[in-house]
Amino acid sequence: MRHFTTCLLSAAVLSGSAHAAAPDLKEGLWEITTKMEMPGMPAGMKPQVMQQCLTKKDLDDPRKTAPGGDPKDNRCQMTDYKMQGNTATWNMACKGEEAMTGSGSITYSGTSYSGTSKMTTKRGGQAQTMTMNYTGRRLGECKK
Repeated sequence: MRHFTTCLLSAAVLSGSAHAAAPDLKEGLWEITTKMEMPGMPAGMKPQVMQQCLTKKDLDDPRKTAPGGDPKDNRCQMTDYKMQGNTATWNMACKGEEAMTGSGSITYSGTSYSGTSKMTTKRGGQAQTMTMNYTGRRLGECKK
């Protein structure tokens, strides 16, 4: 489940290629909130909140803007990545023990963003769908 969640979090702001347009984000300290919804999970699960410092160099490679967005982790492949205006959309497939497929979108606005990803995997022969809603907001300058 950890890999499943990490891949989905990474998908939140990943680009499909190094040549894709960079997101409209400002460098600085960001608070990223993710809320996972999955049938059969307890209602009222608390969202995960983390802080991440994004530098100008990070923003040049959008994969680095995601929590857990390690561009060296190649278990998940993005396809059909499109940036239209301030909104990015993509499809995604992850291989391995927790193989899954899905799609997502995110809308950037300089000091904030929001988006949704939907992923499907099979567990015990049953299709299981998970929806991840995420938001990010710039808090200010990175702490030294």
